[in-house]
Amino acid sequence: MQRRTGSVSHAVAVAKLGEAAEHASEFREHLAEIIGGPTFKGSPRSQEFLRYIVEHSLRGEFDNLRERTIGVALFGRPADYDTTEDAIVRVTASDVRKRLLQHYGAAGADSRCRIHLPSGSYVPEFQCTPPAPPDTFVEVPEATAVVPAKTKTSLAPWWRRGRLAIVALIVVAIGVTGWDLHDRILIRTLPPQNFISRVFGETPGPVQLVVADDALVLIQVLLGRRFTLLEYENLGHLALPELVAQKDLQHFWRILATRQITNLGDLQNVTRIADGLRWRGRKVNVRQARQVNAREFRTGDFVILGSSFSNPWADLFQVEDSNFAIPPVRPGLPAPILNRHPLAGEPSRFEVHPDPKTGKVVTYARVTLLPNTGRSGRVLLVAGLSMAATEMAGDFLLTADSVGRTLRNLGLPVDSPIPDLEMLLRVTEVNEIGDSVELVSCRRVRT
Repeated sequence: MQRRTGSVSHAVAVAKLGEAAEHASEFREHLAEIIGGPTFKGSPRSQEFLRYIVEHSLRGEFDNLRERTIGVALFGRPADYDTTEDAIVRVTASDVRKRLLQHYGAAGADSRCRIHLPSGSYVPEFQCTPPAPPDTFVEVPEATAVVPAKTKTSLAPWWRRGRLAIVALIVVAIGVTGWDLHDRILIRTLPPQNFISRVFGETPGPVQLVVADDALVLIQVLLGRRFTLLEYENLGHLALPELVAQKDLQHFWRILATRQITNLGDLQNVTRIADGLRWRGRKVNVRQARQVNAREFRTGDFVILGSSFSNPWADLFQVEDSNFAIPPVRPGLPAPILNRHPLAGEPSRFEVHPDPKTGKVVTYARVTLLPNTGRSGRVLLVAGLSMAATEMAGDFLLTADSVGRTLRNLGLPVDSPIPDLEMLLRVTEVNEIGDSVELVSCRRVRT
């Protein structure tokens, strides 16, 4: 099981800090900009939380960045308080994550410095991108590129004639002669691969990240019915129903019909997925489900977030005789996941329920990897039985060990290509916030 605030996550987050303390003054100035901006306005608790974790991180006081310690120091809880019952630290951390995403999507979109709070940790991550000097930076995938500043003049004409020649020259020079590294250098290394980067990291063309249409969810709950993919594509779900006029909801309906609405869990997932793929040189487009049409799924790679209830494009990729099927239910009611071919020890259905030992809510998420409709790319579908379950499924797919755990579950060597598959994840929630995620089962899909 992967705990969001476990010791492993904490240690990894601490290790990522690197040279952030050397730029502490810049990050403190950036922190003041964030807290003084519109996104954190009106939430003193989130302001104090962000200020607390940033200051303690920059001072290297990492023992003060654990759930219980934060609860005692920041929220006045007694030293022996029950963190499983009192989720104030987790709730506040989730609110801070969402506000940071909103900040960098609006007022802070052009910020050179950035502060992130990864899921599973209370240790923030710091990024500060220096302006790259011309002709001195070369990125070599899966390796480290080192370019001395003193080669700038001689390499510039080569760069214009062909980048590959420069890369080859650099690799040979490093391997055979070495360079005097006293001059200023730029170094960039790629992060470890995860499930998503293994699936999409090497193929050409952009990856389309399609987030859920939460306006559709509200419409279906309001009307008490589900819309088909054909109705959605033809905008049939936006026709003004009699119920709206009867209940005088015309203004509310105009909002649902004209605005593209999604949830912050999807935004957090796509931000992290996009960052990882762009770091590896892939182009990424983030789109709302209402912006897409069926023809586009014939070519390219896609990530579809949400079930067919919130993202109808998932219906294009139904697995015949699916191992982990989600039956249609009345809007607003919880749906089970059916296990049509249970292995030894597996139940025949997975349903949302409270854990009798911990009191946490147990829910599930399904991950499916299939070809696109033209069989020219791949489509990854991530759908939880709750918003938190979908978010936590994204967490699992972005961890460094997600590839190994998946392939071992399928009985494949860890260096094998990832086949088309269906995956079931078990998620626990506290106050509707994801707490842990684990891989329950995985099946190959024949397409």
